[in-house]
Amino acid sequence: MEFLELVKGVALEPTDNSLRIDLKDANLRGADLRGVDLRGADLSRADLSDANLKGALLNGADLSRAYLRCADLSDANLSDANLMGTYLSRTDLSRANLSGANLSNANLIGSRVESTQFGDNLGISKDLKHDLKRRGAIFFEESPSLRSGMLACS
Repeated sequence: MEFLELVKGVALEPTDNSLRIDLKDANLRGADLRGVDLRGADLSRADLSDANLKGALLNGADLSRAYLRCADLSDANLSDANLMGTYLSRTDLSRANLSGANLSNANLIGSRVESTQFGDNLGISKDLKHDLKRRGAIFFEESPSLRSGMLACS
């Protein structure tokens, strides 16, 4: 299924001089969404199982309670996305950016996380963090100097 076919009839909501794509509850199972720009989109409760989202821009998107079993999210940008309660079992998250994403109650069992970037995430316990690191994930810890915009020299 092509992206242009999917967005026919999709509700676009004006927000702050831009458009917000509303795909909540959408059935996008097996869709080819490689490299698509869905920054800030509402994909809550959407079925994206087996979808190809390789390299997709999903920064700030709402994917809460979405179903992404066996989806390809490799190289995708999910920074600051809401993944609360999202089913990510057996999902390929290799080299994806999940910094700042809310992962509360997300299911990451069996997901591929080699070189996946995490940092400043809600919902990651110490045990889960240890498991993700063991599976190849990278964690960047926010430092006070980075929050202030100043880089610390050592």
